[in-house]
Amino acid sequence: MTNLEKASAVARPAVFREPGALLYAGNCKDLHNASLEGKVTLSAWTRRGYPGRDLGDALPQVCSVGGWDATRPQDWGLKEHCNEGVKIAYLARGTLTLTLDGQRHELQEGQMFVVRPWQLHAFGNPFVAPSQIVWVLFDMGVRRPHERWLWPDWIAWPERDQTRLTELLSMNEQPWYTASREVARSFMNIADIVASNDIDGGETRLRLLISMMLLQFKDQLEAQQPELDHSLAASRRTVEIFLRRLWHALDDDWTLENMATECNLSRTQFSKHCLSLTNMTPSRYLQMIRLAAARQMLASNGGRSVTEVAFDCGFSSSQYFATCFRKQFGISPSELRLDNRAPEIAAF
Repeated sequence: MTNLEKASAVARPAVFREPGALLYAGNCKDLHNASLEGKVTLSAWTRRGYPGRDLGDALPQVCSVGGWDATRPQDWGLKEHCNEGVKIAYLARGTLTLTLDGQRHELQEGQMFVVRPWQLHAFGNPFVAPSQIVWVLFDMGVRRPHERWLWPDWIAWPERDQTRLTELLSMNEQPWYTASREVARSFMNIADIVASNDIDGGETRLRLLISMMLLQFKDQLEAQQPELDHSLAASRRTVEIFLRRLWHALDDDWTLENMATECNLSRTQFSKHCLSLTNMTPSRYLQMIRLAAARQMLASNGGRSVTEVAFDCGFSSSQYFATCFRKQFGISPSELRLDNRAPEIAAF
């Protein structure tokens, strides 16, 4: 890959940036607000709206480097979100609740974790306990499991070593690790440089420290001889994640074209994986989950009208929605709502 091609790949749009997108990249506003209120010390160099001091041109491909230090229990937590890069983080002190793709993990002092861009995660239970955490968040030019990872040029490793670290992190999703002494020391040195608040004077040292931390982490992973699962980095998994989260964006104007685009796949590839995973075409699967969601809404006796439910679930008209609903369930939306209300009327 030429330098121009690599620059173009890394600069590809952050497709999950907008609120409401399937993999919305959160920028940790709750942490930022807590730091402004003096509840937690935030020391980070950042770009793209992540809280901290603007990196400017320093450390290309780093979205955020630094950490927080919460010396007392907090009344905030970071809600479920995705990042615009690969986060590698270390818990230097205290405890931290990490929820990763719906699974809760109670991290202890001395442990570290990795979060990939497609992994929904949250911090807190729901609030954050006293803790110090240090992280580096890299934009690797990927937003989906099957895309090619592109490490920054300033990490001057041979390509074989970059490829190997990519395999260890993309085909192995162990949620946390106990950091070796070398990795822990590198993270704390990274935190010290960021705390100096001297980007110009600290950039070269930080490049070296981050490169060293990654090399030490790679050696640690190699020593564990993890069993790699190639399916974790396959396009089929990208589609699987998309279909699972499609339930949260039913009112979007989905077409085969933009569903495939959201997965960075051709329409043929996307359709093939969808059929394999659901035994349905994309359009049939989309209609099925829209109807299932509408049935849940109607059965809950919420305050929304049938027309509002139809629009909320992505149908363009209430008449078309009613036709599809009756065909699927053998009853009209209005009849379903009346059936669910009948016991309440009888009791009254």
